[in-house]
Amino acid sequence: MEETLQYNTQRSHLRIPEYGRHIQKMVDQALKEPKKEQRNKMAHAIIGVMGNLNPHLRDVPDFQHKLWDQLFIMSDFFLDVDSPFPIPEKEVLTARPDPLSYPQNFPKYRFYGNNIKRMIDAALTFSDGEQKDALVYVIANHMKKMFFELEQRYC
Repeated sequence: MEETLQYNTQRSHLRIPEYGRHIQKMVDQALKEPKKEQRNKMAHAIIGVMGNLNPHLRDVPDFQHKLWDQLFIMSDFFLDVDSPFPIPEKEVLTARPDPLSYPQNFPKYRFYGNNIKRMIDAALTFSDGEQKDALVYVIANHMKKMFFELEQRYC
């Protein structure tokens, strides 16, 4: 009995694990089929099963297009069938995204954060008067709250 047990580490890799091993086996079987007509029938049957497994995706626009793309991903782009949608390119899907540029500002008083710095800069643009005094009061009150919160947290 121990000889028939298989660990997942011994099995083939699942390209899209959400669909499970049975769908992956169906795709692998379609890849082995020599006749294109049979492969087309199998592909449409696989798409039907994939759609039944995820009924919540039917509300998504281009539901069928997404399923066909996932079918080609599961076949590692080797499945030769007549698709109603253009076949996605492997290079486009596996390309790394461009790195994000993060803001590089290092405030002098980091524990107050960048928002307080922006608020102070905005208050400096106001002309002297009631509005500026109210804004300065709000900023100072907020800084006091933040100071007491930090004091309680670390002391």
